Amino acid sequence: MAGRPGYLTLPIFSVFAAIGYVYYTTVFVAVARWLGLATAAGVANAAAFTALAAACVATYALAVSRDPGRVPPDFVPDVEDTESAIHEIKRKVRSRSASRLCRCGVLDLRNGGVRM
Repeated sequence: MAGRPGYLTLPIFSVFAAIGYVYYTTVFVAVARWLGLATAAGVANAAAFTALAAACVATYALAVSRDPGRVPPDFVPDVEDTESAIHEIKRKVRSRSASRLCRCGVLDLRNGGVRM
């Protein structure tokens, strides 16, 4: 773990704070007012949401703390090959009404071609 910070950074703290806020408002505000935490239904809802929030925190903590791996040192993408996975072929739009938005949500009426 050399080179990785061993402390809580702002983005990591923000995610934990957001999960904590959603947990608190759901269990102690919404469920408490709706069903009450002294009823069986309220306890069941609070327990289910507690398990869900704990699973979110645990999986996020694992994702942040694990090493995703490295790109192999001998990997070089073949940018000349049109069948390569790093190329994306833009589709030609036949009419203005058919598929006017590209995947990023921007109006795309240009001719098709290879892009990276």
